[in-house]
Amino acid sequence: MRLQEIKRIMKENRKFLNMLEEYDRTGHLPTEKIRRSFTIKRSTLQKLKRLSKDTCKPMSSVIDSLAEGS
Repeated sequence: MRLQEIKRIMKENRKFLNMLEEYDRTGHLPTEKIRRSFTIKRSTLQKLKRLSKDTCKPMSSVIDSLAEGS
């Protein structure tokens, strides 16, 4: 393999490399789900429910994508 091809493959798979680095550091995969309880304003919950319905995604997935910035 040429160096350019190796760099391209590494760049394309950066997300998985970061996941494995996180596992090495903490012993937990970042894809594991954790149940937490927190409070939010009623208006925020309404917006979250609306966004969840509009995107056909569960609320937890909406929160995950917002937190990741994507």
